[in-house]
Amino acid sequence: MSEASEPVAAGALGPGVVVAQRYRIETVLGDGASGVVFRAECIAPPDSGESVPVHAGQRVALKVIHRHLARDHQISRRFHREARILRKLRGPNLVRLLDFGEADGLLFMALEHVQGTPLDVLVKAGRLAPPRAVEIVRQICVALDVAHGEGVVHRDLKPGNVIIERDDEDAAETARVLDFGLAKVLRGDAGQSLTALTQQNMVFGTPEYMAPEAARGDEVDARSDVYAAGIILYELITGSVPFESNNPIATMTAHLTDAAVAPSERAPDAGITPALDAVVMHALAKKPQERYPSASAMASALSLALRSPRDVASTRPPPSSDHALGSRDTELSLGAPEATGKQLPPAGPARPEKSWFWLVAVLAALLGIAAGVALSLTGS
Repeated sequence: MSEASEPVAAGALGPGVVVAQRYRIETVLGDGASGVVFRAECIAPPDSGESVPVHAGQRVALKVIHRHLARDHQISRRFHREARILRKLRGPNLVRLLDFGEADGLLFMALEHVQGTPLDVLVKAGRLAPPRAVEIVRQICVALDVAHGEGVVHRDLKPGNVIIERDDEDAAETARVLDFGLAKVLRGDAGQSLTALTQQNMVFGTPEYMAPEAARGDEVDARSDVYAAGIILYELITGSVPFESNNPIATMTAHLTDAAVAPSERAPDAGITPALDAVVMHALAKKPQERYPSASAMASALSLALRSPRDVASTRPPPSSDHALGSRDTELSLGAPEATGKQLPPAGPARPEKSWFWLVAVLAALLGIAAGVALSLTGS
């Protein structure tokens, strides 16, 4: 450790401060509701009996959870349990969790420091050509498939959680997905336990990318991430998300009740093919069982849409089986019994329900969660 390094002071983190006696902070990369992300240098590898994926001198993205959240015992316990699962996630399209722990009253995690452009920055420069957008989202689906295989659902997939690396030699792009799985753990009022937050049907995610079931405060599974991937693809090829409002409740209500305009109608000059239109609309079905049952199924449909741009019929989702979709959170990997479900028939894009009973139920659900939205909608 350098003599210039400073110990962690209560509430004070900045350049030169050493966290857990092994990460020296260099600069701030980002700040969110659950914590602050720093670029840091590893000055001493973790003392662990298993193989250590981080070495002295390596730069990492160090996420330090806000102290008021770290003081909650249930949040701390869930953080450690879920982080052990997330550390197992490996793949070319994932940002790997390298290390995690608790020290000096802080919860922290060290992730790969990825050099690239956040996808939300890229899309602000203008919509992407459909083939490029399809390849990026296909890679996002590959990352999701790895996570879902471990029972991990992202819950807050959006362009800001995707980094695009570019190889200067061949101009190839690699999409890297980060921030898996901990959104449910690390949001909410510090005075409320994790169990209390879950029981109150708090909403977790970003309204523009939120699946209808998530907007209702219902349980989510892998198909909720498929929906978010569909929203991202829609935005990349049209330049805008399908549902947007200055009011987050209005945006969430639109996901529940409004039919999305087909991408080719939203951007008629973008060269969006019938097959690509169909893939997007299947991914955005209101009912989870009418979407692609897995991220890999969506990736396959995207590849087919590029090869056969007018073959709409082949983009139809295969039958969905609830028990094969991965856990609603990491509980599957943590030993909870796997849910069972019956085989569901394939279906095309859903038409929004119009019954007054259904609409009243939606409004009641939204009113029930409104008090918690301001705390839980901010990205981490």
